This record gives sequence, structure tokens and C-alpha cells, in this order.
Amino acid sequence: MRKVWNNIFVILLLVFFFSQCRKIEQYPNEPQISFLDVIVKDSLDVLENKIKHVTLKFRVIDGDGDIGLDETDTIGPYSRDSAYYYNLFIKEYEKIGEEFVEVEENQFPRNYRIPNLTPEGQNKTLIATVSVEIEYGYSDLAPLKFTKFKYYFKLVDRSFNFSNTDTSSLIIFQ
Repeated sequence: MRKVWNNIFVILLLVFFFSQCRKIEQYPNEPQISFLDVIVKDSLDVLENKIKHVTLKFRVIDGDGDIGLDETDTIGPYSRDSAYYYNLFIKEYEKIGEEFVEVEENQFPRNYRIPNLTPEGQNKTLIATVSVEIEYGYSDLAPLKFTKFKYYFKLVDRSFNFSNTDTSSLIIFQ
């Protein structure tokens, strides 16, 4: 009888063990991004000049986790004059009437370098929230050029796979 109970215990233990083993979710190696939030605050820069401070938040999922660059990634395809020096590309689209038109005359491109986010360990799948800080300086003599707009943004991983392009909600400077 004791042997039967031992066998039942072993079987229950194996059933419990295998029910706890979950298959690792597989994601594509091309990054996928999705807009989460945008926060606008009135603020001052270090010289006490008025600025609009915008925080853009989005989610990124990448199957092989090769998102981001190290500070030392500055040669070869990541050199300053390369298309891949930056890995996050943001464009502003001004609301004119009911349509959104790309802001062409922006003197400062909204390109950024996301730091290396590659997860440690065997499973390299990356699921992360990224926040980007963007500032717009203005004054009575140099007002903001546009006050209603959206961001269109995408990123590229270290394998040069581009993500989808996503858009923010409407941003209104008041």
C-alpha cells in the first residue's frame, strides 16, 4: 500500500512540475513599439528660460532584445555621420485644420540614442517602457512655431531592423 501512495505522490509531483513549466513566449526579432503616454509641463531650463517639457512614453517588444547602443558604439555603422548613429527617430506633425502636416523647418532633428537595453540571461526577449524627454524653448520674442501636433516615431535595433511607426496622441501647448 505504501508503494502505491509513493507512486501516486510521484505522479502528482510530476503533474505539478510540468504544469508549472510555461512555454516562453516567442516574439519577432523586428522591434514592435506602441505609444503609451505623453506628458507636457511648463518649466525652466538651467538659464531660467521658459520651456515646454514633453515626456514621450512608449512600449517596445523585441524578440532578440538587441535594442539600444552603448556609449562606445561610435564607429562603423554607428559613427556620427552614419544613418544608424541614432536609433530613435521622431518627427513632428503639426495639426492644420483637420490634417497633420510634417514640420519641415525644424532646425533640431528629433533623433535620439536609446541606451543598450539587452536583457541578461538566456531569454533575450525584451519588453520595456521607454521615456524620452523633449524640450521646446520659447520667449515673447521667439514664440513657439506650432502649438498642436503629434509625434510619429520609430526605432531601429542593432541588427538594423526597423520597428513599426507609431503616433502619439494630440499634443497641445497652451
